[in-house]
Amino acid sequence: MITLDHTVLNVRDLDKSIRFYQEVLGFKHEGKLDRFEIIRVHDGFTIDLVESDPKDQIHYVFCMGRKTFNEIHAGLKRMNIPFGNGPHSRDSGQSPAKWAGAKGMADALYFNDPSGHIIEIRTYEA
Repeated sequence: MITLDHTVLNVRDLDKSIRFYQEVLGFKHEGKLDRFEIIRVHDGFTIDLVESDPKDQIHYVFCMGRKTFNEIHAGLKRMNIPFGNGPHSRDSGQSPAKWAGAKGMADALYFNDPSGHIIEIRTYEA
């Protein structure tokens, strides 16, 4: 099976981005390697942050269980981070909506990271 190992993400502010991925999504900051700040998503995947003005807005989708999805949703509300239920309505504050993904339809929420990249969280669990 082929899997995605890591990706490089250009961000405007490393400190803000590290805090965001730790505090909002619960990822682990593993430290610096060369010019990259390594964010561990899970055992088999990292996001390597590099401080550079993003040329394009990237859309990242993170799939998780219902409990984690609900915890992140509650955290978005608590931290006053705008979110929405569609890729073009990321600040509506609406409840999750069903959107297609790699495994079919799933509840999803959308919001931006500090550099304006689109973050989607989704759960296939009822």
